[in-house]
Order: sequence, then structure tokens, then C-alpha cells
Amino acid sequence: MVLLAEFCLPIDLAQLRQRFQADGVVLVRGLLAPDRVSEIRRLAMDAVAARQPPFELEAELGYPGAPASTAVEGGGTIRRLRNMAARHSEFAAWAGDQVLLSMMSALLDTPHITLTQAHHNSLMSKQPSFSSDTRWHRDVRYWRFTRPELVSAWLALGSETSENGGLGFLAGSHQVDFPEDAYDEREFLMGDHPLAGPWVARAVFPNLQAGDVVLFDARTFHAASRNRTLHTKYSLVYSYHASSNPPQAGSRSASQEGLAFNVKEVVESAL
Repeated sequence: MVLLAEFCLPIDLAQLRQRFQADGVVLVRGLLAPDRVSEIRRLAMDAVAARQPPFELEAELGYPGAPASTAVEGGGTIRRLRNMAARHSEFAAWAGDQVLLSMMSALLDTPHITLTQAHHNSLMSKQPSFSSDTRWHRDVRYWRFTRPELVSAWLALGSETSENGGLGFLAGSHQVDFPEDAYDEREFLMGDHPLAGPWVARAVFPNLQAGDVVLFDARTFHAASRNRTLHTKYSLVYSYHASSNPPQAGSRSASQEGLAFNVKEVVESAL
């Protein structure tokens, strides 16, 4: 059985980097304190309830399980709120958290890192009844940077399981290149493809609790089912890259300026 490498505070950055390089995904338990998680969750739920734009609707993507259009029942179901780092100081504080940035610095091998605001930078809201399935994909098939080296931080704001649409991962898949015929017309990996099938059979869906964080390479395949419970699942996801790895000019990845951090200065200011 495949399991994700798990870490707890305090983090051994050398070991974290070693496992991340091998698997393309690691799990950090209890990274964010309960009081901070609760406040971020409260603010996030308020923002969803207020329908503060910009946001994306399930019906707009049309993934399996989503409402057929915005005009039918459930058509206004929000899938994600965008531009989270700029919405409130609490969201910005998490984006610049010194422990999170220290891990990102170790994984990206530089003290100069940037939060992309064009991708992720979102509250993921998986609501009952009208949520959808997201099939196997890797983010770099949609993002355009000089190099494909980006790392995402997925913060659970409550319990996450396969029942309520928790993420699953294909550990080690960041090192694999599948042929073009392994993807469907929407660029999702087809699990019945002879080369993809053995990887999908090894998928792991970790159970997360509020405050847990999954760090994953933008080349690592991941997927999620719809929410089959009666309660909405909330997650906050940010993605980072080395500041020396800019988005390609004219691409969607370059549509918003990133937030740059000097991790050494961030850590020193926190002492």
C-alpha cells in the first residue's frame, strides 16, 4: 500500500526535501495552529456566503456531477473563490507564514520565492449535492512558466476524506511523462490507458484534519471526487515558484503579478 510521507513540527527541512524530490508530494500534520485555522475558516465561509467576486461556479466548468448550467437548480454553487491572498490580512499572513515559506524555500532551493496570484490562490469550496469530480491532472499542463518547478500548499480547513472530495495523489508521477494519447480532450489523464492504469491503481487519498498541509509538485498528478456528505468542505491552496522562474509573457500565468518573498528576511523578522 502506498502512503504519503508525513512530517510534524519541528520540520527537518533536509528530510522534507529528500522525500519531496522522490515522491513529488508530502504531508505535514498540524502545521497551522487551531485558532488560526478557525479564523481563516470563519473568514472563508463568510466570503462564500457573501459571494464576493471573483469566484468560479461548478456549472461553469461542467465537470462530472456539476449542474448542467447556471440556470438550473444548484447552478449558482461556488467551486472556488479566487485572489485569496488579497482578500484579507489573515489570508495574506498565511501566504507569508515563515514556517510555510521556509519549507517552500527548501523545496525550491532558493530564498527568493514568489506566490503566483494567477493560479490557485484560491479557497476551494466543495459543497454537498452540486459538487463535481476532478479527474487526474497535473497543474503544469495548464500553467506556463519558464520552468515547470512550482510547489502548491493545500491547507485543510476541516476534515478531508475521499467521502467529501479530499485530494488523491499519484506519488512519484512528477517524474513521469505520459504520451499525448493518455489524455482526453480536456487534458485529464485517462485511468484506463495502459501506461496510466498502473499509476492510478496506486493512488493514495490521505485523510486530513484542520491545519494539515499537503505540499505537492505542480507535475504531480492529483484528483478528487465530489462531496457525498452533508457538509461543505473548505480548503485553501497557494502555489509558489522561484522568483528566478517567471511566467511566460502573454500567458494566463503572467496575467497577475506575483507576491515576492525574501525568506531569509521573513524568518529573521519572526525571531
